[in-house]
Amino acid sequence: MREFLLYLLRAVIIAAVPVVTVFLCNFLQKKKEEIKQKMTSETQKRLLDEAMEAVTTAVIKTNQTYVDALKESNTFSLDNQGKAFKKSMDTATEIMRQEVKDFISSEYGDLNKWLDTQIEATVNTVKAKK
Repeated sequence: MREFLLYLLRAVIIAAVPVVTVFLCNFLQKKKEEIKQKMTSETQKRLLDEAMEAVTTAVIKTNQTYVDALKESNTFSLDNQGKAFKKSMDTATEIMRQEVKDFISSEYGDLNKWLDTQIEATVNTVKAKK
């Protein structure tokens, strides 16, 4: 009887191991995908935050070093406004790491168009705060 139970137990274990292995592999694969998705989302959020920080820094720098001086001397013109925009664009591009530029290009299309929109929005936000 004891031999029969051992034989039966061995047969059950032998049959159960592949089933448990498949279940475990599927479970681990799902967990891996969840972790990968979470990491991708966090990376994307970090890169977008870095890009937005570069734009904000560029606009504030341009305001402090260029626009404010022109406004003080009453020489701020439409031409100067274009120059200020270009300065902000150049500064933001310089500040951004290549990884951030690549991310923005792949997620939003043209980097310059994205920067154009974000700089305009940031300028409006800065103006509203003043």
